[in-house]
Amino acid sequence: MKLYTKMIAICTLAAALAGCTDSNSDKEAQELQLKMDETTFALKQWKVDGSHSNHISGTFMQGEKPVVNAVLQVGKNKRSIETGDDGSFQILLDQSLLGETPVQVVSLDHATIGGKPLSKNQSDIDKVAPLSLNVYYPIEILSTAVSTQDPKQTEIKGRLVADKTASVAFFQEDKFRISGIVKDSSGVPVQGAIVWIDRDTGEGFAKSSPTDENGYYSMFYLPEEDEDTNLTVDYNSVKYTLPENKVFHFPEDTSLNVDITLPSEGSVIDDKPPTLVSHTAPGALYLGLLVGLDVAEDVNYTVTIPDAAGNFSITVPTKVWEQNPTFFETNMSKFIEKDELQAGDSLPSSFIEMTADAPRNIKGELK
Repeated sequence: MKLYTKMIAICTLAAALAGCTDSNSDKEAQELQLKMDETTFALKQWKVDGSHSNHISGTFMQGEKPVVNAVLQVGKNKRSIETGDDGSFQILLDQSLLGETPVQVVSLDHATIGGKPLSKNQSDIDKVAPLSLNVYYPIEILSTAVSTQDPKQTEIKGRLVADKTASVAFFQEDKFRISGIVKDSSGVPVQGAIVWIDRDTGEGFAKSSPTDENGYYSMFYLPEEDEDTNLTVDYNSVKYTLPENKVFHFPEDTSLNVDITLPSEGSVIDDKPPTLVSHTAPGALYLGLLVGLDVAEDVNYTVTIPDAAGNFSITVPTKVWEQNPTFFETNMSKFIEKDELQAGDSLPSSFIEMTADAPRNIKGELK
């Protein structure tokens, strides 16, 4: 009987000790959490006075206790931010740049909670969920209706709401392509040559990619009216140029193919066919903003290019729209070789390329 009573006492003591350990463990395991006053922001026009930038406050806490001297990083910015004695920090956010910016803890080496260093378990930064700051154009839903072309589709008319002082340029022609083949004097394509164009005024230049095994190069440019341009080729440490006092005149609003044959002797390119041959080519580099839906990749829908007022429309299967999908906005740069695109043109969802920092989970607000 005495042995039985003693065993009960030992078990009771062990249970009590285990309870204490679990309690401490629970406190230690309490999540470290980043918090921000705001995480979503309307895009603003860039201004000289800096009013497009905004100071955003946040805290890093474990429950009610501040995490002091933790090191944070915002986006790709290499500057570090340390949390203060109350766990607070501030971020200067540029609201003129569309995109999603992560805020994450990068070091807890010198961090403390209640004046004490963090335990090994607490100092695992991978357990701290990062935040994202999203800057985008708010979206107004103007109307939704069954598509007149397909009763199983819904057409959503929306509008990107821009800063009233902003001058917004949505998806449009940005630059044109210069491309071609560089060959040696015997007509064999050369690899590793770089083609340059630059203006006499020194205000602008373009540099091609090195020619590939087929001698092909390409670059993008935006010619100006009556622009005279120097054309040079760098190959095997030799700079090949046009004859003295000769320049290349690039036509406006068109891409161009320029094939170049290097001389067998010297470094001057004969500026006449067949050693210098050029002709216009189709296509242009488009740059700007497109709207998409946060849906599965196998969901096909169409979206129009926004006009100058930000108006666009999306046609999507009704059963998908009824699931209340959110939107994303992406700044795209894409070379289009065929038809000229303009505001209001309809594009398939497969056309849209979402950049890594595209703002997502944007909710459309009914007007």
